[in-house]
Amino acid sequence: MSTAINDLKNQALIGASAYPASVNDTTGSTAIDMLDADGRCFAIQVIGAVGGTSPSLTGKVQESSDNSTWTDVTSATFTAVTASSSLQTIVFDRTKRYLRHHRTVSGTSPTFLLGVLIGEQKKTV
Repeated sequence: MSTAINDLKNQALIGASAYPASVNDTTGSTAIDMLDADGRCFAIQVIGAVGGTSPSLTGKVQESSDNSTWTDVTSATFTAVTASSSLQTIVFDRTKRYLRHHRTVSGTSPTFLLGVLIGEQKKTV
């Protein structure tokens, strides 16, 4: 298995766990089935506009074997965001089939424009 992705479109499995939208709650996002991928994973969290008083959003990646019971992935946590225009990437290893982004939001009337992509190199045959 190669450790480099030279053709992102054809060599990576990428899914949107959170399409760009305004969020204000603590919840898990859409799950991505990583069955056809292997190797190190990556996640990209993008935050645009932020509103509210003392807003804070902390994102992390969770994994599941059955797309139902979720646990945190070791070392797959984003730094807390409290201001507009934040882009963060993390790299991690998974042990289960499904991945999703989970966010914890706090503050008074917080709003975040959030988008999250999760990906991994496709399996080769």
